[in-house]
Amino acid sequence: MATRPSSKMKGEAPSSCELFAKYFESRPDVGFRKMLLDIALNPRSPFKPWEPRKMKKGFAAAVLLLLFACVWFGYFSLTG
Repeated sequence: MATRPSSKMKGEAPSSCELFAKYFESRPDVGFRKMLLDIALNPRSPFKPWEPRKMKKGFAAAVLLLLFACVWFGYFSLTG
């Protein structure tokens, strides 16, 4: 049973999937988790990177409004 040699042994160019994976692994500032944190939190201070990031006031207000709307809807759905 012969095994197929890998592309690195044959001298072929890496696939686009491998190139994308290497690119995104080299960029720690890109990603879904980072995007969510950037939406919810203020930017980190470049002069004090050890300080925790504070939540944005607009995001906190939107979360509270959504929570209030869910409670309002749930209350009137169950009692009506």
